[in-house]
Amino acid sequence: MKKDHLLFIVSVVAAFLLLLAGAWSSPTFAERQSYLEAIVMFGALLFVFSVVVIVAAMGFRSFALFMALFIAMAVSLYGIEAGVMVVVMTYLVWGLVFSIQMLLVHSRVEGAVRWFQERYTFRTFLLEYKAFYPMIWAFYFLFEYLPHLVTKEPITGFDPRGIRDEMEALLRKD
Repeated sequence: MKKDHLLFIVSVVAAFLLLLAGAWSSPTFAERQSYLEAIVMFGALLFVFSVVVIVAAMGFRSFALFMALFIAMAVSLYGIEAGVMVVVMTYLVWGLVFSIQMLLVHSRVEGAVRWFQERYTFRTFLLEYKAFYPMIWAFYFLFEYLPHLVTKEPITGFDPRGIRDEMEALLRKD
């Protein structure tokens, strides 16, 4: 682990311990509550910061800024649970869109291919492909396998790696 990472982790732990020591040694209930609220707010800010760093590290820098604003608003208005819910709902909704488009590419729908060509380079496609890989399989299960159980229609084969290779050929700009 790099020295910078270790220094950051030690600083965060020290800040939590300092606030906890203040809460522990407070003589009145009101002071103790103030320290506990500060601990919760520090944890919420740390959560927002970590989500921004993760999303930015994945390559979505402009999206990370908007995501940080939405999470910060949700956390400040409704608490840390709302911030977690914003992250989960964003993943599910965008994963739904991406997965449906992937399944449409699998079915050779020209509009879906154009959608990817207008919005993605192969590098950005690959980042989202890796992030939403579980969602792609979940929606394949919901849109192909479950209807097969009800209607007994044949299941079309599904090869996400083949779709990835096809998208690489379509999106690579050599």
